[in-house]
Amino acid sequence: MIKKQTKQRSLNACLIAAIVHVCIAILLTFFYYTQLSYNIDDVIGVEIFDVNKPDINRRSLKRPMPKKAMTAKRTEALADYRPQHVKFTAASNLIDETVRPSDKVLMHSATEKVSDTSTNLPDVTTQSQQLIKREDSIAKSVQSPYEITSGKGTESLRQRVKGDGKSGFNRLESTGTADIGDIGQGFAEGVGGKGDESGDSDKSNPFAEALERIADHIIGTREGDKVNVVFVLDTSASMRDNIQQVAKNLYSMTDAFDRVNIEYYLGMSEFSVRREGQEIKTRNLMPDVGVLRRRMKEVQLSGDENALDALVDTLDFMEFHADANKHLILVTDEPASTSFKGKDSKTNMQTKVIQKSKFDKIRVNVLGFPEPFQQKLAEVTGGVWEVIPGHAYNPTSLPSNRAGNAKLLKAFRDIATDIRQSAHKSMFSLSLQFELPITDNKISLQNIQKEIVKNGIELNSDLSLSENLKVLEKKESDLWALSDPSSQKICVLQRVENTLHVYAGSFPQNCNFGQDSIAYVQQRSERWVLTEQQNNQIYTFRKDNDKLIVYIGGQPGTASNSYAKPNVDIVVMLDYSRSMSGKSQAVMLGLSTLIGRLSIFPLKYRIGLIRFAEAKDAIKTIDGVDIKQMPLNEVRIENLLKDPFGGDEHLIDAIVEGLPQVKFSPFAKRYLLILTDEPTTGKSPPEQAIQLCKSLGITAYVIGHPNPNDFQVTLTQETLGNFFTMPRHLDKPYPNQ
Repeated sequence: MIKKQTKQRSLNACLIAAIVHVCIAILLTFFYYTQLSYNIDDVIGVEIFDVNKPDINRRSLKRPMPKKAMTAKRTEALADYRPQHVKFTAASNLIDETVRPSDKVLMHSATEKVSDTSTNLPDVTTQSQQLIKREDSIAKSVQSPYEITSGKGTESLRQRVKGDGKSGFNRLESTGTADIGDIGQGFAEGVGGKGDESGDSDKSNPFAEALERIADHIIGTREGDKVNVVFVLDTSASMRDNIQQVAKNLYSMTDAFDRVNIEYYLGMSEFSVRREGQEIKTRNLMPDVGVLRRRMKEVQLSGDENALDALVDTLDFMEFHADANKHLILVTDEPASTSFKGKDSKTNMQTKVIQKSKFDKIRVNVLGFPEPFQQKLAEVTGGVWEVIPGHAYNPTSLPSNRAGNAKLLKAFRDIATDIRQSAHKSMFSLSLQFELPITDNKISLQNIQKEIVKNGIELNSDLSLSENLKVLEKKESDLWALSDPSSQKICVLQRVENTLHVYAGSFPQNCNFGQDSIAYVQQRSERWVLTEQQNNQIYTFRKDNDKLIVYIGGQPGTASNSYAKPNVDIVVMLDYSRSMSGKSQAVMLGLSTLIGRLSIFPLKYRIGLIRFAEAKDAIKTIDGVDIKQMPLNEVRIENLLKDPFGGDEHLIDAIVEGLPQVKFSPFAKRYLLILTDEPTTGKSPPEQAIQLCKSLGITAYVIGHPNPNDFQVTLTQETLGNFFTMPRHLDKPYPNQ
């Protein structure tokens, strides 16, 4: 039995093995024949058709796409049927010829070769027409390419700029002169004079004359008709006005190039030393004067300068045209220095600048400081040296960061704190002197005069005016105020039922009351408002027990507590002469600090600006007083301070001329902040300026020249303000204005 089972198991195993082997064999056979079909190298398609009837049941095979030749070739067979006829009708001998192609094989006959004359078009194009010599004459303006004059606007040569990516030159389609600038205004007749707001160059401007002399030198020393001119600009804080003037008078240089048809490209590099170290920015060369002019006006100024480092970096990084005459123009107002520290580092850098300039064949022109190195640099490199107008080294410049102006910024913070405290304070108070009974509802003027004298109240003004006395006949009515400006005494009468309450006292110098005024009730027997028409000022009287407390400002017709959040008007009077040019950014930091403090105080404030200067030098931004009415924000003030400083200054004249034009609010307490770094000058008497401030109710703060006997200190004392010393002030008026 056991043997039988064993035999059966063996048969089953063999059967299973056979099945598996058969399956494997089938799979191998399938893969073999499959791969065999893939390995067939050639496949032949056979089509059987009737020879006698070839057009029936014949399948047309699709022809492959022809290969496109990389270069078209001209063949003689093709050219035989396309002869070219050229008629020379303009020649003296008329001919009719057939131009046949050459028998020689041309390898690249289809390659177009454009001649230079089809792309390199001249700047000036003309419209040709037949001219009879005896009848027509050529206009003087086109007799010579060198007779082109300036002042033509879009007709100027440089307005035919290289175009929009197409070949040739294209005429600039302009809708205005915002980006182009007014070409040639520096040479047009009738242009110049002070107060030129257009920003055009002035032929009488020293900057325009210096740039034109540099241009004449470049023209006279050129070896071709293409020049590269790169301005190396010192962008330290003291260079604001100089850079603006270079930008303003840039056309005086380019117009000189245009008159002799020079192809020029302009570039610039900016250098200054900031907290992070030396920084230099280079601008690519371009033929557009307007773009470079705009970039100059928008440069960011701060820090100090290292001109030697900037020259080396400019020579390394600026990419000049290989076929152009190369020129640098260094613009700075201080001696050239370097950031490297060492015994001979400055001498080594000077030598390196000269050697590198000569090796690269770059002429260095200088509009700068009168030091021996700058003059030598221009001489040995083939450039020209010009002294920068107003070249005096300015030791009064202040840093452009907050850390370097801690003392100045503290003065602005102290002024903001003092404004907050004084704006909340009352101006003065009046005490109850006596009471006068009223009989039969009649008020006798004679009894009032008698009682005033009896109680020792001295008023030089007479009390004959009885019109205002009638207000006292009304019960719980308005106040009647009598004042004596000569003795600064004031007497105020109030009716309470059948009794007159008489208050008296002295008022400060910066309060001006009319001799006979009415204060109208605002809150019943609690607050009155008096409007003084002479100086457009409002005073508020508030009753506190047996006193009348007087404030400046108020909101008539409302019951709000205006003296809890008072209104203040602040006029910043800024000396805009050249000596203050190096302090512009420090002053802006101070004004930002002042505005920031006032914004967090419980005040309603407005700020105005008066810039004052006398244009004596190249800078004619301000000549007299320039008044910007309130309210101004911080951004607007910062933009106004970007204009170049220049000229002299007369503080007293600016106060006398400027303050009466300021539109003060009658509800606000008034403050004046004067910023200057020189002793006071002016044609008007100092007493007139002080009296004007008092009459307007102004409290004056001064950051200026610390002379105890000077007008600036006296003004703050007379108007109950404060004086602060301007850092790096001048002991005498600036001599280079």
